[in-house]
Amino acid sequence: MGIGVVDDDNNNTLAYLETLCKRAEMNLALIVAGDDDIDLSIKGKSNTIYILELDTGSGVAGGRVGGFGSRRFKMIHLFRLEDGRCVKMKSIKLEGDYDDEEEIDAVVAGGYVVRLPIRLSDGREVMASCLIDQYAVRLLNSRFGIV
Repeated sequence: MGIGVVDDDNNNTLAYLETLCKRAEMNLALIVAGDDDIDLSIKGKSNTIYILELDTGSGVAGGRVGGFGSRRFKMIHLFRLEDGRCVKMKSIKLEGDYDDEEEIDAVVAGGYVVRLPIRLSDGREVMASCLIDQYAVRLLNSRFGIV
C-alpha cells in the first residue's frame, strides 16, 4: 500500500486533482466523493474525493457493458478539500492480482454511478463518471486506514 503524501504546494495538488478529473471525463477514471457535488472553485468547501483510475492496458475492458463484467483499477488517489486547501492524502498503486480489487469494485458497484459536472477551480466544468455516496467513502476510508 502507498504512503500518504501531503503537498504544501496547494496549487500543484489542486492542478493534479483537476488533471485526474479531466481523465475521468474521458472515461479513464471513476470519481467517488462524499459530498453532493464536486466544486473545486469554492474555497471554503470540504469534501473527500477518491479517484479510481481504470486499467486500460491490453486485454482489459475499461468499463462494463450494460452493467455486466467488472472494472479493473490500476491506481487509487485520495484527496481532501478542507478550509480552501487541497490535500493529497494517499496514492495506492494496484499491481498484479490485487487481493482487494473485488472488494473495491463491490463498493463502487453498490452505488449509482452517473455522469455529473465537476466545477474546476477556474469555473469551467467537466462531465465525469461519479459516485456521490458518503457510505462508499466511509468504506474506502476504512479499507485504506483513513480516519
